[in-house]
Amino acid sequence: MSEEKQFNFQIKGIEILDTSIVRPKSRIDGNTVFGFELQAQHSFNLERELVIVTCNVEVLDNNSKDKLGHVNASCLYYVENFEQYFDKEKNTSNLPQDVITMLNSISISTIRGVMYGIFRGTFLNGAILPIVNPNMQIKK
Repeated sequence: MSEEKQFNFQIKGIEILDTSIVRPKSRIDGNTVFGFELQAQHSFNLERELVIVTCNVEVLDNNSKDKLGHVNASCLYYVENFEQYFDKEKNTSNLPQDVITMLNSISISTIRGVMYGIFRGTFLNGAILPIVNPNMQIKK
């Protein structure tokens, strides 16, 4: 039997990089259906042993496809013994898929809360990011 490596990490920070709210062309009401475009990108800070998951979310009017808002934020995770998960020669990570899924899941949930706070009290108050599959394709 193969022995699984223990993966120890902790959340080190949340950085809000960019936000916007765009005045809608037509009235937003309780019947408005919001659409979302979500992208996640992983980057690494080897010196600080950080995995950085940056989520970019565009909020759209689902009918007109007009952009109504935007949030771009990063979640920073300290990974103990990070060097064992990074190939310096190829400049790529070799994090296990279940770890990537877990970090994506935490990051997406965190961004959902960030969005709620930023949009509270505006016409985007009801634009709550739905539950999404954390196994999504990531950009490196």
